[in-house]
Amino acid sequence: IQLLCGWEMMEIDVKQRNQRIRRRVRAQRMQAERDRDVVDGGDPDSAEEEQIAAREKPARPPLRRKKPKEPAPLLEEDIIDGFAILAFQIIRRFRGAST
Repeated sequence: IQLLCGWEMMEIDVKQRNQRIRRRVRAQRMQAERDRDVVDGGDPDSAEEEQIAAREKPARPPLRRKKPKEPAPLLEEDIIDGFAILAFQIIRRFRGAST
């Protein structure tokens, strides 16, 4: 059995209260829709169809196309690093050839 602290109990009470309020508001909204349909002389079956249509999720907007990435500009540091790498490779070749 898990014991709940005072603040946890209060948190549960708040959640339950909010849940009841949401249910009550939803019930009132549904009742108002029914009353409005009766006053308008609407067909109860068409009201159900409207509710079903209202519950359906709206269509998602099309996904944005990502712009193609442009290659990063060649920086001086990259050029210098490239020369340094080539220099080490050349030195290794010379050492290998001289042995």
